[in-house]
Amino acid sequence: MKNILIIGAGVIGLSCGYHLAKRGYPVQILEKNHPGAGQSTKTGGGIRYCHGTTENITLSSRSREFWKCFSTEFGVDTSYKETGHLFLSSKTEKLETLFSVGIKNSLDLKKYNQNNIKSIWPELSAVKAKFGVYCSIGGYLDHQKVIDGLSDGFKHVGGKLINDVKVTKLYINKGRIEGVYSTAGLILSNQILNCSGADVEEFTKPKGNTEYFKSRHHELIVVAPKKPIPDRIPWLIDIDKQVHLRPNGSGQALIGGFLGKDEAVNPKIYSPATSKEWLAQVIKVAQQTFGVSGANPIVLRHWSGLYPGTNDYLPVIEETTPGFYTIAGFSGTGLMHAPAVGKIASDLVIDGNTDIINLEKFNLCRLNKAKIISETSGF
Repeated sequence: MKNILIIGAGVIGLSCGYHLAKRGYPVQILEKNHPGAGQSTKTGGGIRYCHGTTENITLSSRSREFWKCFSTEFGVDTSYKETGHLFLSSKTEKLETLFSVGIKNSLDLKKYNQNNIKSIWPELSAVKAKFGVYCSIGGYLDHQKVIDGLSDGFKHVGGKLINDVKVTKLYINKGRIEGVYSTAGLILSNQILNCSGADVEEFTKPKGNTEYFKSRHHELIVVAPKKPIPDRIPWLIDIDKQVHLRPNGSGQALIGGFLGKDEAVNPKIYSPATSKEWLAQVIKVAQQTFGVSGANPIVLRHWSGLYPGTNDYLPVIEETTPGFYTIAGFSGTGLMHAPAVGKIASDLVIDGNTDIINLEKFNLCRLNKAKIISETSGF
């Protein structure tokens, strides 16, 4: 009998645990704090279907039905709001890959020029970008409600969630990983999933180049503009300026973006402090780019987090060594892809493979290639 242990109770670890326990296997999750205390609740709660790679589109598409049924299956209303996504640029080539990959994968996308955009959304009359690619599906939800629902659902199907227990290192017996050392002592297991997010490299150490995984610092704000933001406008993503904005209900807006400074940080010494300089700059750029938030909106919330990822912005999903699985590196897409990833992980652990997606696209070995295709739509 497979005895399954998962490191980390973020949205990925909880989804993996739920799908495995639902198939009747004994599963326990070790969490060093409490569920969602890491990076899973530091995002904007985005659910997006338009991406620059087939892999990310597949993961989003295979998660969609799960999100539709979440409230019924878990008894939790995630407060999902459909906004759609409008990607903007003044250079058509920046949007062409996004559009062509989306169409190839059966997404209903539309190309717009600046006049089209202003006609459809008069509120965006000040938008500077010349072109747009629009996907009508996708939006945002309350990630804490997702964490709560998955946690309760996992326990309801027989899973064991252990909080305040930190894994310190792997227990290796005769060359095989057979458990973990933790602050609660040695815990044995013959199947271990590393879903530890930004801490992934503490337990999955790639051979050779150790810079496969990287974490990017990001910040987000919720503001109340003097002129309320209408809920009808889509989630706006300007690829040129690397800034994004979406309605947040009640006339508010959520604003974020890397602003051209998409830099990796060391998660071991990372400080979650927010930056006043970034705050002032993102408000300025968002107003210049979209023209809907105003020059001096009231800042209601300001927080920061990490996007734990890889060099090509695609995750690692593999059996790294016999009985030890790495499920990490989602580069900010963990929440939206968690349902599909949980099902894939359960297939991989129990059946040895999955029919959802080609797992060769998600192994560590791909990152050894000198030239790799990167996901370019992240924000």
